[in-house]
Amino acid sequence: MGSLRGMLVRIAIFLVACLLAWALMVAEFGQIRFGGESTYKAVFSNASGLEAGNFVRIAGVEVGKVKSTEVQDDGTVLVDFAVDNSVVLTEGSRAVIQYENLVGERFLALEEGAGDTKKRQPGYTIPLTRTQPALDLDALIGGFRPLFNALNPEDVNVLTSQLMAALQGQGETISTFLNQTAALTNTLADRDKLIGEVIVNLNTVLGSLGDQRGQFAKAVDSLSELVTALHERKTDIANGVAYASEVAGSVADLMQQARPSLKKVVAEADRVAGIIVADADYVNNLLDTLPESYRILNRQGLYGDFFSFYLCDIVLKLNGKGGQPVYVKVAGQSSGRCTPR
Repeated sequence: MGSLRGMLVRIAIFLVACLLAWALMVAEFGQIRFGGESTYKAVFSNASGLEAGNFVRIAGVEVGKVKSTEVQDDGTVLVDFAVDNSVVLTEGSRAVIQYENLVGERFLALEEGAGDTKKRQPGYTIPLTRTQPALDLDALIGGFRPLFNALNPEDVNVLTSQLMAALQGQGETISTFLNQTAALTNTLADRDKLIGEVIVNLNTVLGSLGDQRGQFAKAVDSLSELVTALHERKTDIANGVAYASEVAGSVADLMQQARPSLKKVVAEADRVAGIIVADADYVNNLLDTLPESYRILNRQGLYGDFFSFYLCDIVLKLNGKGGQPVYVKVAGQSSGRCTPR
């Protein structure tokens, strides 16, 4: 009896373990969730490929499943999904449909965008402005059909995977790029006349160069020879530049030292010029009589390194009444060398 009782206990333990393993297997493969769920909704312009039972993920972690999808009267799609009670949705939460694999399966990704952090209660509907449909991979790959026709099947699979990985969730970026491309195209279309004129002028210039290709070739050869010569004399040129720099520094120092004297000379020259201009008649007469006076002085110096002068008249000039000059003759003679001519 004791042996039978021990065997029955072991069998019972084995059956309980099997039941627990079976329950865990069913919960895993049946996606049965424990701990309670909260239901939310989201409005999409296009929910192609999203089906009931698809996963709901946050940062790649599974947090729930899609319950149902329903097309509304305005053409939008209302997606009903459930997530764990631990998930918190706010007014800034976004819902994005993304590709899970190349077969075409999708999943619903919840992201936190810009907006208020106020918590939303279960039953909240994420509006259309905060949702984003999946990239239309079929249309994209269809545009590459001519390229795919020239590739091997393995290359097509690799390129498709890379395209999906690069472009997944980048609908806004692609749209912005296409808008900028369209704007650039329109700008080029508006400037087609100007572009045509530029092309015509460029063609004329190229034609002129073609007619003068001989001289142009000579000019290029001469320029090449000049560059070669400069390269060979680069040391001398560098030394010359250095010496010129030193000379410029010395001249700058000299000018700085001589600046006060030069400034004074310029000022005095300006003063002398003013005096000469004010008494121009006297200066002109002096310049006219100086040559004859120098010739007379030259004759006086023939006897040696001295000059002989004869006193003929002594006259005093005095100020008279009313400022008029009065001349008083003190001495004088009118004979000999003082005889008037």
